[in-house]
Amino acid sequence: MQASIGKLQVEVTTVGFEMPRDEWARLQSSLAAAGESLDDIANAFLRIRVTHHPRSQKYHAELKLQVPGKSLFTGEEDAYLDCALMRCFKKLARKLEAYKEHPDLDANAAAERRNELEENIFAAEAGDMGPIAEAVAAGDYRAFRSALANYEEWLRKRVGRLIERDADAQARLGKDFRIGDAVEEVYLNAFEHFTRRPTDVAVSEWLEELIQPSLRALMQHPEEEVAAASLARTLRAAPGQEPAEIAAPFAPG
Repeated sequence: MQASIGKLQVEVTTVGFEMPRDEWARLQSSLAAAGESLDDIANAFLRIRVTHHPRSQKYHAELKLQVPGKSLFTGEEDAYLDCALMRCFKKLARKLEAYKEHPDLDANAAAERRNELEENIFAAEAGDMGPIAEAVAAGDYRAFRSALANYEEWLRKRVGRLIERDADAQARLGKDFRIGDAVEEVYLNAFEHFTRRPTDVAVSEWLEELIQPSLRALMQHPEEEVAAASLARTLRAAPGQEPAEIAAPFAPG
């Protein structure tokens, strides 16, 4: 399950059981409190994973909160699901308090720049008058990448996390492709399909949705896609280079 609690993005995964309705209600109460405490932090993402172990009849709860520059992790095990979750949230609250006292100012600033960029994009008339759309209309991939430069580090981390969760991709990383190739693949596909993007979601959310199909295309045709990514980097880095039309290697479903 995925949801938004204020500015907080939440993903809940259960393994080996279905969460009862009363537990969902208690969890939502805890999430609402967490959302309030994170209202002043940009781009916070909370992953909750609860596993039921039938042999021990215990629940193992894990919370991982991603905030600018850091990941806060807690884990608890108990025979009662609500007890495991409650202790996790209490520990997370203490870690969040410590983080707020010593935040990563550079990471916070980068997150705020992304937010400002997205606000400017959405403020553009009909969502099609900003610098990104202008670059796409002109067929200027270099200008398109420059307009999205504030997403570079964030996107690289997102790509890296997806590769960590994919054993095949992890085994081929460094042999068939690099993280930089996967990042460029996402940008290439974003450039090609910009005019067909959903206009009711944040740019970061749209880019994140392109990561998995872009990585899949890269793994299916590594030589072709790595070559396309290398060409794109060459065009992007060469001032004075005539803009070239760059076709994306897949059509998102």
